[in-house]
Amino acid sequence: MSAPFAYDVVDYPSTALAQAHPSHLHAIARMFGCPAAPVERCRVLEAGCGDGLHLIACAVGLPESTFVGIDLSTMAVQRGNRMIAELGLENVTLHASDVTAWMPPAKPFDYAIAHGLYSWVPSFVRDAVLKLFATTLAPTGIGYVSYNTFPGCHIRRMLWDMLKFHSAAEEDPAAKIRQAVEMAQFLMAGWPAPKETGMALLKTELEAVLEKRNQQVLYHDDLSATNDPAYFHEFAAHARQFGMRFVAEAEPHLMETRGFPKDVANVLNGLASQDVLLKEQYLDFLLVRRFRQTLLAIDGRPPREDPTPAAITELFLSGKPKAEGDTIDLAPGVAVTFRATRNAVIRTDLPIGKAALEIIAATWPGRILFSDLFQQASVKIGQLNPDPQDMTRLAELLSAVWMAGMIELHGHQPTYREIVAERPKVCPLARLQARLGPMVTNRLHETMRFEDVPSRKLLDLLDGTRDRTQIAAELMNSFPPDQRPTPAALLTGLDRNLERLAKSGLLVD
Repeated sequence: MSAPFAYDVVDYPSTALAQAHPSHLHAIARMFGCPAAPVERCRVLEAGCGDGLHLIACAVGLPESTFVGIDLSTMAVQRGNRMIAELGLENVTLHASDVTAWMPPAKPFDYAIAHGLYSWVPSFVRDAVLKLFATTLAPTGIGYVSYNTFPGCHIRRMLWDMLKFHSAAEEDPAAKIRQAVEMAQFLMAGWPAPKETGMALLKTELEAVLEKRNQQVLYHDDLSATNDPAYFHEFAAHARQFGMRFVAEAEPHLMETRGFPKDVANVLNGLASQDVLLKEQYLDFLLVRRFRQTLLAIDGRPPREDPTPAAITELFLSGKPKAEGDTIDLAPGVAVTFRATRNAVIRTDLPIGKAALEIIAATWPGRILFSDLFQQASVKIGQLNPDPQDMTRLAELLSAVWMAGMIELHGHQPTYREIVAERPKVCPLARLQARLGPMVTNRLHETMRFEDVPSRKLLDLLDGTRDRTQIAAELMNSFPPDQRPTPAALLTGLDRNLERLAKSGLLVD
């Protein structure tokens, strides 16, 4: 009698993957010279889709596109199919099937995704995944594969081995998880102060394990019997066996060299001029990287060393760059420093560039098409007849800003309501998720967390049939009796939360 499939025994928590959304893949592919398919009418395949939440969220926002998922877990697929039926979606299908035996449809796919699969399956399954992508992608298709990498995973592997050793005697998944957490706590408690000790290497990894909110991830990722990291050059060679080549990383800022000391950056750039893959491998050495999310193509062309700034003119932009100081001087020759997450820093004296970054920040979390951004920025600096050379300069600046990790690029504009209606309505998928747990997906394909019962109840009530007075009356009962606010306070809080939901991309028409 064979053992039950691990993912049928312990659910793996699903999430929408912003980095694997076709809009995100499209933008990166275009920037690195690949004519990827338009997002609004594309075909997407996901291998190892779990319950298909990522695909379901994509399907909700892209009703004219088609999504297909396969996963070995029958229970996960059944769970996903129940969600699909409840939402009434007709553009997404999930199949409980082995990736090594699944017969794909004749029509090719524009995008193919394998997230959290490659490193956690035997070598013959890895072969099957890459072969599936190579044979089912359209000529302009883009593949996305995430995987564990060396050298970083040499450190994490030490911890994996310790956790597995301590929990080896336990067969029950819950007990195995408890033993692994116990071991991590034991190691953290005994961590010595001197930096030269070997345990100092594990401190960050231990913190990551102990901070995980969902221990099912610990069970499948860290205690998995199969977990085979690879050096980047090994993964690239494996993909090449199936006719696929490196395009870029799903997080392009990790490809950027300008953040390194000048001498190091010069070496990396010199490597890139000879061989982009060699430069990427040396970046992994410098970053001690342990996880990659790589885009692949089957077009047979060599990878590009740098993005193409002109490609940004067809894309949408978003971000929250913040200028230093209270005001932004748009005058020529006055340099302004902008900062954002990931320690991204850009300093520019280009008037239209300063204006554009200010507009992008004001639009956030919304997105703006480059042509609209250029027009608005031109007006902001007093140019009623925009200078074509300024368009080129702006494209070059924003391409560099993107590579620095300060802004995001997208292939489409999601639809959601930014103004609260008289009878507000939350996206049906988010309402369904709120009834099942704390994690919901907005129309920007981002995961949001609603921990308390009243906040999730609010999402459930926003089905477009109630006005704010009715919502408040029904919401009152979701609070414990000793914590119920006054009616006036509840209405004030409700208005504030509705505005937040609108700004977060959760409200729809």
